[in-house]
Amino acid sequence: MTAGIDMAAGRTERARSRSRFIGLGAVALVVVYLAANLGVAHGSYYVQNLAEVGAVFAILALSLDLVAGMTGLYSLGHAGLFALGAYATTLLNANLGWNVFILLPLSVVGVGIVGVVLGALSLRVSGLYFAIMTFIFTLVVTVLISDLDFTGGLQGIAGPTFPDFPEGLSFLGSSVAWCVGIAFLVTVVIVWSIRSSAFYPVLLAIRDAEPFAASAGVRTGVVRVMMFGLSAALAGLAGWAFSFLGFVSPGQFNWTVSVNILVMVILGGINTRLGPIIGAIFISAFPVVISIDPLVQEVIFGAIFVLVIVFFPRGIVGIVTSLARRIRRRPLPATEPSAPDTAPIAEAELAAAGEEPQVSDEIALEVRDVRFGYVRGTTVLDGIDMRVRRGSIHGLIGPNGSGKSTLVNLISGALRPTTGTIEANGHRIERLGAAGRPARGIMRTFQTAVLVRELSVRQNAGIGLYSRVPRISGRSLAWPLFPSAHRDDRAIRTRATAALARVGLGSGWATARVADVPHGVEQLTQLAAATVGEPSILILDEPLAGLSSGEVEQVSEILRQLKRDGVTVIVVEHQTRFIFEMCDEVTVLAAGELVTSGSAAAVRADERVREVYLGQ
Repeated sequence: MTAGIDMAAGRTERARSRSRFIGLGAVALVVVYLAANLGVAHGSYYVQNLAEVGAVFAILALSLDLVAGMTGLYSLGHAGLFALGAYATTLLNANLGWNVFILLPLSVVGVGIVGVVLGALSLRVSGLYFAIMTFIFTLVVTVLISDLDFTGGLQGIAGPTFPDFPEGLSFLGSSVAWCVGIAFLVTVVIVWSIRSSAFYPVLLAIRDAEPFAASAGVRTGVVRVMMFGLSAALAGLAGWAFSFLGFVSPGQFNWTVSVNILVMVILGGINTRLGPIIGAIFISAFPVVISIDPLVQEVIFGAIFVLVIVFFPRGIVGIVTSLARRIRRRPLPATEPSAPDTAPIAEAELAAAGEEPQVSDEIALEVRDVRFGYVRGTTVLDGIDMRVRRGSIHGLIGPNGSGKSTLVNLISGALRPTTGTIEANGHRIERLGAAGRPARGIMRTFQTAVLVRELSVRQNAGIGLYSRVPRISGRSLAWPLFPSAHRDDRAIRTRATAALARVGLGSGWATARVADVPHGVEQLTQLAAATVGEPSILILDEPLAGLSSGEVEQVSEILRQLKRDGVTVIVVEHQTRFIFEMCDEVTVLAAGELVTSGSAAAVRADERVREVYLGQ
């Protein structure tokens, strides 16, 4: 006992030391950056202009990477958002005399609101159509600022003058250089804070494994819109800073600028910390440092971009990261997971302690007269009734096309029934979306493991705690500054590690990327993610698919332990032997209708089941 306490205290102290080290490192980086910015502020006009333009486009690249890299939304509307920030600052200062410091929050918030509206409208479509919608937005903005008289038309308008430092601070040099430099620093802090937070794996789950994210309680559509709004706000910040660099004209914000921002992100390395910054510096500095024919310049840009897309899709930073990963690659554990390290009660101990826990007569989940059809006039499920007792393992079987997956999607919230009711833990849930089900104690897995392949096994398991961590999205904007965030980080890691251990994945697997692990580990990882939040009802959709006999036995033991813990488990599976041996009760569907439901023994003996399913 004492040794265990000492080990836990040691881990806590090491975590605190690591946090202090990271904090000191971050402070040191900020000091170095401010010192470099002081040098730029005292540099020549050429140096200042080069650094300021590079910083503005780095802000734009980072803002685009927030949505393109983290949520998979490839926007071509950032040039239009950029223009709104620049023109709003310029026109309100020139025509109404508003102070530039008052215009800062107005530009950021105002363009952010435009981004939320644009995102809400554009996200009704996805992929290429989203890019086209945002591209049209940039075209409309460009046409308006080109044709309206008060914007200066094609000639543009002179930007506002940023106030100089007071005499006592004149040693700091150019005030514009500090304005742009601090805007860039704020952007870096926000983006890097999000990447360091517990919200970052959730964003990648929305991008790569949306059903998984929704099953963990994430309102994926809302998060996408809000992230696009934040990205737009940062584009507005870039526009505000850019307005102080000289003239503001339509040619600086046309559709090619949107494409160039996207090229910056992809060239440097999409969804990397430094990639968008490196890409922005290269694209903005190249034509200034290397003065060549514009046509040749565009050809060179195009050739570089094609080479990166074809051979190095993760960009410059991706190349370096891949090389570093190969150098320090460690061998993975044995391909077949070991038995659970922390099974609370062994079989012998359970027998000595008494009998298996009795299944309660209380109903945990009840489906009443549910009907559903994907197309009007076509019925997939017709009048389904199912009652699942609390603390039981309930099997759901039927031939292919019987409606099992549809019923599971109705229970988990991915679909809504046409008629009928679904009640879980005493609450009606049939109109509740998938993201609202975890709050009612419902979690699920999928036929094919839906996970974020670039994240570690432990990070994927931790996503299942999303609904258990308060204000995770809001705090992510300044995650390292919150003491509660550090506590939540440690708690998520601890609980995710424990959940992995319960399903037989020891510490050797925790840090392995999902992309590098075998199929059986993927299946057990999604089981850990579904159980880490301690749900009262767990739905397993074909948990044995592709597993070896040893892994099947391991899953069987996990289900027995879940039953001992009082979890209600619903299992959809084609292996009837497993179902009848493991389950207390079984429901059988055929052609969208209920065949029978009852104890496993009674269902196995039912002649109709033998006829429609077992083929006997």
